[in-house]
Amino acid sequence: MSLSVHGSEARNERLSGLPSFCRWRAVSGVAMVSLLACWLIVLGGAWPRPAPELLALMTYALGLGLVCAFIVCSFQGILSRLTLRLAWVWAWLLVLLTALAVSYVVGVISTVLGSGPGPEALSAFVLKSVLAAGLVSLALFRYLFVRSRWQAEMVAESEARVHALQARIRPHFLFNSLNTIASYIPEDPQLAERATEDLADLFRGSLRNADDPIPLADELALARKYLAMEQRRLGDRLAIDWDVEDLPGAEPVLPMLLQPLLENAVTHGIQPRAEGGLIQVFGRREGGRLVITIANPLAEQLSRSGNGMALQNIRSRLALSYSSLASLLTHRDDDCFYAVLTLPYADAADR
Repeated sequence: MSLSVHGSEARNERLSGLPSFCRWRAVSGVAMVSLLACWLIVLGGAWPRPAPELLALMTYALGLGLVCAFIVCSFQGILSRLTLRLAWVWAWLLVLLTALAVSYVVGVISTVLGSGPGPEALSAFVLKSVLAAGLVSLALFRYLFVRSRWQAEMVAESEARVHALQARIRPHFLFNSLNTIASYIPEDPQLAERATEDLADLFRGSLRNADDPIPLADELALARKYLAMEQRRLGDRLAIDWDVEDLPGAEPVLPMLLQPLLENAVTHGIQPRAEGGLIQVFGRREGGRLVITIANPLAEQLSRSGNGMALQNIRSRLALSYSSLASLLTHRDDDCFYAVLTLPYADAADR
């Protein structure tokens, strides 16, 4: 499945508020909730119960929960086209109808085999199963609904920060780049043409949706083009050292993670120094993590304008998309400032 399809699914899920029960994480959650509900029902009744009876109850509860998840998953496409309220209501009704059908079939078959509730208690068995499934799914859906609203608010806040950051980046970077291109036109038209193409690629990349992953190779290419534009402007004052050959280019990452860090390095580490300095970019794999470190020299007088906003914006995006699996740490010593970006490596489990 392509990166764009994954991004569209995630975005649609947040907009609809209804999670996909086709994913293994959601199915695992349903299984755990089903077993927990079973134990609560068991503890609320006569205790202790024979081991075969406990095993049968747990198997029934787990099977019922998984079948309900499968049915909701089967109708995911239809539910995603409904309004938020209707999607949740119909998902809950599907659970009730599934519980009704499954409990009736299980009750009849088990009765025929001699271990079921019997014809007289079949209706009560079905009613209890439907009520239990309805109450448990209602509590689960309520939790998922509150979580989805929180995620939607986080997405809106993150996108607002990205837009604010891009609005801050574009004017001064655009003017600086255009002035640089204009200065090259009479002396080196071909270099001016390449710089114009790089600038167009940079702004095209900045217009991507903030939560649609792109290959790491594309993110690194945009980062190189950004530093190339700044190097044309600053000349010998800016030196760059790349050491990213160990990074997997096909790995999907969020866009516009490196460019704000590199802009900070240029703005706060190179421009204030008359002699300029060296920006170093290191990338390596550490088990199930990708670690990218950006180092720049410290200026005598640090400019903090916009620096905290860029770092906080990246941290918010990482927390929203990767939870605790990703981080952005900063460190400084006597000579350098370091930004250390850590991302999960999805292909690590396949090695």
